[in-house]
Amino acid sequence: MVEAASLLALAGAAQRWVPMVRWSALLGQHQRVPDSWLDGRIVALPVRAATPVESRVAGAIRRGSRRLPWEPTCLAQATTGQIMLRRRGEPGVVVIGLRPVHVDGVTDWQAHAWLLGRRGALTGGPAATGFTATTVFIRPDGLRATEVELGDWA
Repeated sequence: MVEAASLLALAGAAQRWVPMVRWSALLGQHQRVPDSWLDGRIVALPVRAATPVESRVAGAIRRGSRRLPWEPTCLAQATTGQIMLRRRGEPGVVVIGLRPVHVDGVTDWQAHAWLLGRRGALTGGPAATGFTATTVFIRPDGLRATEVELGDWA
């Protein structure tokens, strides 16, 4: 939990004050969204861990988030999870998605980030509803986005 809280603070600071191009390597290598994910809005993203390590990392991020005096962003949580998984030799996939928001005839866009383990979301899963995956980050030696067992999520 202490590791998670520390990384959440660092990731949040980087997100706020450092251009993403300078720290995005922590997320992994940028990849195209799998063709099977294109044009699909998330209806229900399964929130489940496939391994004890995934479960411990997800739990540590939840507990660390509650201990901070601010609400860590979804991107800070996904970044923290990816770093913690990598340190433990586990793969993860960071996904960034967009969702249109219509206000007074004007369309704006909201962004959301979530971390996937082998069988579902480890961070950001429930809030991903309505978003369309637009970008994925993977570790070259790790899990591919197409290998994540999501079931019927779109």
